[in-house]
Amino acid sequence: MSIGRSKRWLIVAAAMALVATVTGCGFEAGPSAFEDQEIEDSNDGPGEPSGDELGGGGGAGTMAGTWLKVHQASSCVLGQEQVSTAYYLVEIEEDGSALREDRRLCHLEASAVLGFRPVASPETLASVQFPQVDRAIVTSLLPGAYYASSTAVGLWGIELDDPLVEAVPADPEDERVVDGEGDGNPGVTLELEGSGCERYMGQRQIVRLYGQLEAPNDVRGGSVHTAEVEVYGASGSVCQLAPQVSSNDRDSLFRMVRVDGLGGAVSAREDDEPIRCSDIEQFFGQVLELREPDDDNC
Repeated sequence: MSIGRSKRWLIVAAAMALVATVTGCGFEAGPSAFEDQEIEDSNDGPGEPSGDELGGGGGAGTMAGTWLKVHQASSCVLGQEQVSTAYYLVEIEEDGSALREDRRLCHLEASAVLGFRPVASPETLASVQFPQVDRAIVTSLLPGAYYASSTAVGLWGIELDDPLVEAVPADPEDERVVDGEGDGNPGVTLELEGSGCERYMGQRQIVRLYGQLEAPNDVRGGSVHTAEVEVYGASGSVCQLAPQVSSNDRDSLFRMVRVDGLGGAVSAREDDEPIRCSDIEQFFGQVLELREPDDDNC
């Protein structure tokens, strides 16, 4: 399932050319900008999975619906590789010729660096905000079509009027620093497993994903991502330290699969309510294989 480096960069280059033309939750799609597609009519009722495997099915004739997106990001910290795998619940709706993506961070797995593994609580993950700054695009709904995500700006423990341009506040007393979990500490609280302490911090992550439709319900490719961190305090001196982190997009990748049962896809729906993070946990281990960090990548 891995994607070769040369192929991934070809995907990235082509998709970047496409995204330059863009100016810019629910399941019902409005008038579609795409040509008519062959649709597999296999959408069973709530609680009845309509597909046999993730990414399978003939397609719903639209990108609109609910998807599970997994981004495996590689970063370098003091010569060591850190692999962070983030699981998102994404609601897509058609917005003219583009796609609006509303995302929620459901789970995060990060490898240890210098012997310490960062752990974010469910409350921390639920507090991360993703303001809308642009739209996604896809060239068609057929296998081989190119996809470019909207810009995912993740704000951890901070609120910014201009999410892309404003600097991350350095002062914990700045009014733009918020108590994400409501635990009385500035920013969000991150445990460093193995250190016995916690870090209080603000962070902005910026991620763009580029890839192709492996199948109508299965999108795969690479990414470009950055992160800026400010530490506002810690319960121990070790957690106060924040070494510089550099992105290693050459070894980063993502996969996105439909999980709402439309177009022959698997269904994570348990009832008549919108699909929740708890509904898609069953698929986390199937979407993308976790890998061990390799310091040779840095």
